[in-house]
Amino acid sequence: MKFDIFNSLAVQFLGPPQVELSEAYANTETTHQFDHSILNNLLQQNVDADGWVDYSGINSSVGNLDAYLDLIAKADMNTFGRDDRLAFLINAYNAFTLKLIVDNYPLESIKDIPADQRWDAVRWNLAGQTVSLSQIEHELIRPNFAEPRIHFALVCAAIGCPPLLNEVYSGDRLEEQLSRQTSYVHQHATWFQFDSGSSDLKLTQLYNWYGGGFEQSEGSVLAFVSQQVPELKQAITSNGNPSIKWLTYDWKLNDVANREVR
Repeated sequence: MKFDIFNSLAVQFLGPPQVELSEAYANTETTHQFDHSILNNLLQQNVDADGWVDYSGINSSVGNLDAYLDLIAKADMNTFGRDDRLAFLINAYNAFTLKLIVDNYPLESIKDIPADQRWDAVRWNLAGQTVSLSQIEHELIRPNFAEPRIHFALVCAAIGCPPLLNEVYSGDRLEEQLSRQTSYVHQHATWFQFDSGSSDLKLTQLYNWYGGGFEQSEGSVLAFVSQQVPELKQAITSNGNPSIKWLTYDWKLNDVANREVR
């Protein structure tokens, strides 16, 4: 793995690294299907339609989560086609994050966990390699998949994150699931606010932190967002580009106890 202590410090103080999006894997047929059913059952039982998580419920079934993590450790990613590989990595990231939270539960925010035990902690067995959450996101996913919508699928256990999907990602449904997540984010004020009368546009900090990926995909953040929101696209056509303001990122835990209007 290339992600070292210097990269970790850069992420901590400078924000996420900028990467060049590319497609590293052909979408060939998967030769060995991975069984995500344990995680799927946990998500269906403990995550509601708006992504609020019953961490107490997951904690009471932590043996099942551990069993799924054991399967992740034994997986052979070389048997996966492109879409199945990306779905596997998203599911692994989200499952590791759930485990991180329940290991420290109860808590008010993932940021209550010491920094060296959070995103940069090299502790997760992914297909036989010990990695950090940062490595999964910034090394294994972002440079190898020209897909900025992964930022609406990877969930860091905060209210400001996109909602956790209450089902696993799967290669054969990946396009539909990423599209649905992206649409959800742009329909809720936690991540998107636009007043066509004043051209006041407020966006999730995800676009601030990972703007380069959206620019590489569609030319600019505004171009990407306007594809999701016809009202914004029409306003840009009529009045030009609005200035962007960034919404405050809420780091409170996305626990059902903190449920609020999205």
